[in-house]
Amino acid sequence: MRPGTLLVLGAAVLAAVAATDAIGPATTLLEYDVVGLDGKLWLEGAAEPTRLAVGDRAVSGDRLRTGSSSRAQLHVASHATGFLLGSKTSCTLAHDRPGVLLHLERGRLRAVFDALAGAEPRLVTTPSAVLAVRGTELGVEVSKNGTTRIVVFAGVVEVSDPAGAHPPVMVEAGQQTRVAPSRPPAAPTPNRVSPEDWDRGRAAPPPSATGSGFERVSPDGGAGAEGAGAEAGRGGSKRRGG
Repeated sequence: MRPGTLLVLGAAVLAAVAATDAIGPATTLLEYDVVGLDGKLWLEGAAEPTRLAVGDRAVSGDRLRTGSSSRAQLHVASHATGFLLGSKTSCTLAHDRPGVLLHLERGRLRAVFDALAGAEPRLVTTPSAVLAVRGTELGVEVSKNGTTRIVVFAGVVEVSDPAGAHPPVMVEAGQQTRVAPSRPPAAPTPNRVSPEDWDRGRAAPPPSATGSGFERVSPDGGAGAEGAGAEAGRGGSKRRGG
């Protein structure tokens, strides 16, 4: 999905559009609930980073970072989407491109998108790729040099370069592709990685699609000393919008 051409009539409308562009397209804040956590999750801003806990909430425009050997599960109820952020992962929520739920700057995540009838594709972006999804489960990884790897576990993902200079590639379940900076997406190749392989070494729960939302589950049937239960017990360092 790409933004259409905006027809502006009149100086007043043009001025309003210019003002909107200056502050960004955040007309409605999306809410991202922290529903699972093992290790550390930081909300970064102009001041000192704030450590988040299970039960805390981030919103559109927030930048999150996981610590070493950490995992964090986010739930976007309004868009029936779950993200499992891996270790040493940095991302921005609801990036400045319309329709984008998350911009992965570096690291790895797994995402589950429940199908929404009649909905526009939801987008995930990276420095080198744009992913358009509907009912999909996938893994995304961004390396140090900005190359993106996309692994599809269920559904189909349309992968394109950020500038739209090359034809998009459709990547189906059981396939993967890579997109290097300023390059077109590579032709899909077979992929034998399972979601369990992708998450290997994690202690936090993966996003799990059930009906119109996601089920909150505990790692291995319960929370460890540094797992979701321990974080919830701290009461949360910063609650956003809840």
